[in-house]
Amino acid sequence: MDELATLRALQSVKEHGTVTAAAAVLRLSPSAVSQQLKRLEKATGRSLLTPTGRRVALTPEAHALLDEAGPVLSRLEAILGVSSGRESQVVGHVRVAAFTTAIRHGALTAIAEVQDQHPQLTCSLAEMDPGEAYRALSAGMVDIAVTHHWQGQQAPVYPAITVSPLADNTADNTADDLVDDVADVICHRDHSLPESPGLEDLATYSWVSTGAGTICHSWLIHMFALHGHRPRITAEISDFALHVPFVAAGLGLALVPRLGRPELPGEVRVLELEDPPARKIGIALRTHQVNDNAISVVGAALRSRLRD
Repeated sequence: MDELATLRALQSVKEHGTVTAAAAVLRLSPSAVSQQLKRLEKATGRSLLTPTGRRVALTPEAHALLDEAGPVLSRLEAILGVSSGRESQVVGHVRVAAFTTAIRHGALTAIAEVQDQHPQLTCSLAEMDPGEAYRALSAGMVDIAVTHHWQGQQAPVYPAITVSPLADNTADNTADDLVDDVADVICHRDHSLPESPGLEDLATYSWVSTGAGTICHSWLIHMFALHGHRPRITAEISDFALHVPFVAAGLGLALVPRLGRPELPGEVRVLELEDPPARKIGIALRTHQVNDNAISVVGAALRSRLRD
C-alpha cells in the first residue's frame, strides 16, 4: 500500500531527524524515501519538510497530517503485520530532554552506554525543566523527556503523552506511581534550627532556589504558602549541587532533593522536615512511539541508571 509507505516514511523522518536515518531504519535508500515524501506532498497538497542545518524538521502541516493519520497508521501496521524495520536492530537518532539533576545523576552515563552498545544509534541531550520538556515532547522536538513533579502538585496532562515510572515499564498517564525523590533542608552546621523543623521554623531565613518559573522554584513558594508564609529567596541557581556551597558559606538555607545532593561538606548538616516533600520522577514518551525500538532502548537505559 503506497499511501501506507509514504506515511511511514514521514513518521520515520519525524522520529529520526534526517532522511538518511529514516532510510536506514526503513531499509530503503535515501532517494527512495525522498521520492515517497514527494509523492505524499503531491497527494496531500502540503509542504511537509523544512531544512534546519544538517537535519530536517516537519512543517506544521506535516505534524497535523501525522496527528490525523498516526493512529490509523499504527492500526493498519498491526492488522497487516507490517514491519517498520526497527524490530531487529537499534538504528536512528533519539532526542532526550532531562532536568539538571537527572543529567548529572545518570542520563549522561545512560546515553554513553547505549551508544556504545548500539553503534548505529545516536542521541542528543538537552537540559530542560519539566514544563519545557513536556512542551518540547508534545511538539515533537524531543523523543524522550525525563520529568518530575512534586507530590501534591498537579502533574501536566497531555493526551498524546504517556509517563512511566522509573521502577518498571508500567504506563501511568497520571504519573501518580512514579519514583519518589525526597527533599531535605540543608543548613549550616552552626545553625540553631532543630533537627526536624516545621515550616514555621524556616519562614524567616534566606533561601537559595532554582530560577523563577521553574517547577522547583514554584514548589518552594507553594510549600510555604500552604502555611501562610513566603520564603525569602536571595539566590537563584539551577543546579542543586551548587546550593550546598551557598549554605556552606552561611548565606542561607536550601531544600535539596536527595537525587540532586552531592557529598556534603562538614560545614553543613541535613534537616529532615516533619512532613518531607518528594518529587515524582518518570520517563515521558509520545504515546504512539512507546513501542519504537530505538526510543525503548534509550528509555530503558535512562530508567536503569536513574534508579541507581
